[in-house]
Amino acid sequence: MFYTASITAGVALGLLNYFLFFGFVRRCIDHFQAVLTSVRNGDLSARASFQSTGIIGRLNDDLNRTIAHLEATKEKVGRDDLTNLPNRAALQQFFQETSNSGFSYLLYFIDVDQFKTINDTYGHITGDRVLQFTAGRIGSAWSPGQRLYRLGGDEFVIMEQIGTKNTKSTQLTKSRIAQQLRVPYTDGQITFTIAVSIGVYESSGQHEDFASVLHKADQKMYKAKRQKHESSLPFN
Repeated sequence: MFYTASITAGVALGLLNYFLFFGFVRRCIDHFQAVLTSVRNGDLSARASFQSTGIIGRLNDDLNRTIAHLEATKEKVGRDDLTNLPNRAALQQFFQETSNSGFSYLLYFIDVDQFKTINDTYGHITGDRVLQFTAGRIGSAWSPGQRLYRLGGDEFVIMEQIGTKNTKSTQLTKSRIAQQLRVPYTDGQITFTIAVSIGVYESSGQHEDFASVLHKADQKMYKAKRQKHESSLPFN
């Protein structure tokens, strides 16, 4: 009788331990799957927070380190090395997110006037410093709701999400940029004023092709460049 009861108790205890362990493992798997689903959907801020020791704790920490590495890599890939601004890849991603949302936006296509002349006259090192300076001055002109990117070369883009057509906002942004660039670039004995040409494209609020939008904004920028009454070097 006692022997049978002991066996029964042992089996019951074993089953209890099995189901407790199975439930614990199931909760771990569900938690890790939820974190990985968030990461797969683009949320690299997601982290595992399962408090445990042993192999589960190590798995939790390893998963978080991997996600943190992915987040750092994505941030680096989306940054321009010279100006530390978001780059073309980051612009394209933001464009797709904004375009798919159905909101209208303004895209300011900014080109540094006579940049080739600056490079040819003072060299590429000065040219790089001019781009850094220009990025900083334009960055001082933006307002909440706007994002500044370096498209490449001497080209920059400001994206501004809007609810309705806003001509005043466009003129205000252009005016702010012009005001910031009145501050001359100075490097030792070199001093000159930088000028830019700006083309503004307004979206229709519908999904649009990224390359097509950039082309349209680029054409507007060159039109603005041609319409300038005076054609002079951007330095004295």
